[in-house]
Amino acid sequence: MELFSEIYGCYYTVVSTILEKASVGITKKEIDEILSKNAFYDSSFHMLPKLFSNEWNFIEKKEDKFYSKVDFSGFIRPLTTLEKSWIKTLLSDRKIFLFISKDEMERLLSSLKDIDPLFYEDDFHIFDQALDGDNYEDESYRESFKTILNSCKTHTPLLIKYENSKMRMSKTIFIPWKICYSKKDDKFRVLCEAIKGNRQEKAILNISRIKKIECVNTPFSLKHLHMKEYKNDPIVLEIKEERNALERCMLQFASWEKQTEYDEKANRYYCKIYYDKQDETELLIRILGFGPVIKVLGPENFLEQIKKRISEQIILNLNT
Repeated sequence: MELFSEIYGCYYTVVSTILEKASVGITKKEIDEILSKNAFYDSSFHMLPKLFSNEWNFIEKKEDKFYSKVDFSGFIRPLTTLEKSWIKTLLSDRKIFLFISKDEMERLLSSLKDIDPLFYEDDFHIFDQALDGDNYEDESYRESFKTILNSCKTHTPLLIKYENSKMRMSKTIFIPWKICYSKKDDKFRVLCEAIKGNRQEKAILNISRIKKIECVNTPFSLKHLHMKEYKNDPIVLEIKEERNALERCMLQFASWEKQTEYDEKANRYYCKIYYDKQDETELLIRILGFGPVIKVLGPENFLEQIKKRISEQIILNLNT
């Protein structure tokens, strides 16, 4: 099986975008913008002469615009074998029914009956994952997830009955805006704003702890959490380009706002994590779990806590 299909590569995507927009007319400037945004750095040098000289015979010029010679109406690109195999793999995931219905599953399985998945769940041995992950087979959990997912798209307020870690029940209006998955915890969490009187506060809910959801018709304005001003200085991490550290960091800290840059000379990534004080201990534990592939550069108070934790662990190891 070929891993990449040249037919449906970058050039195909760019040209199809140009032809689709050229059905109603497109200027040379707009073509340049599509190329610079979606293609490689030197793509214009190779592609523009072929387009404008009619070597490819795809477009024609009328006055100051270019028009497509190809009818793209109703065109649907067929899937490659690799793409079909990937879909077949996704269908075997325990979380799949959070996103599709049983009828959709049956239709997809029927269409892909002659396709083998890329891999099976049993091909992997996960050794560092919590054993109390979410119950994705539970129907009430699935319904809660789908309601929240829809609310994230529409910003519909929800009245949620929630059980916290101390087994206390509460009823609060929330406006969800993002769902995050923790691979390590095997849990979904929803980032939202809690409506408390005239105030809106950041909240992170475990979907498994939600007991009941009702839609609320009262409109509220959503102050996006990613635009929030944090009282604490961001945690600054230096991430080495080894042991898949960057990808692991992005997954591990998906629930928090981040800014990540790459220093080409140092061959290091630098990541700033913005957080609330209540999340400090959780972040501390997760960062320590990365070992030597991550270095904490600041802030000073957080760095001192890291040093204290490591010192306590060294003493504990010496005494055992």
